[in-house]
Amino acid sequence: MNTLTKRNQTRDSGNAPDWIAKCPKHIGRKERLERVGAAWTREDGGICLRLHGTQIVSEDIYLYPYESADTE
Repeated sequence: MNTLTKRNQTRDSGNAPDWIAKCPKHIGRKERLERVGAAWTREDGGICLRLHGTQIVSEDIYLYPYESADTE
């Protein structure tokens, strides 16, 4: 089974992510973290990161452990 097939099975099977990806967003003087994607730990020790939509990332991306569907 090739990597593309494995990737599509993971996406289609509905596996919950292991990580939630967030970036800082500046609103006036305040800074908050905005969810920009999700990540899964791979069997080979790496991490697969999927960003939502098409984005220009100019800040760091932080990964937080996925806890539940309420994680924002």
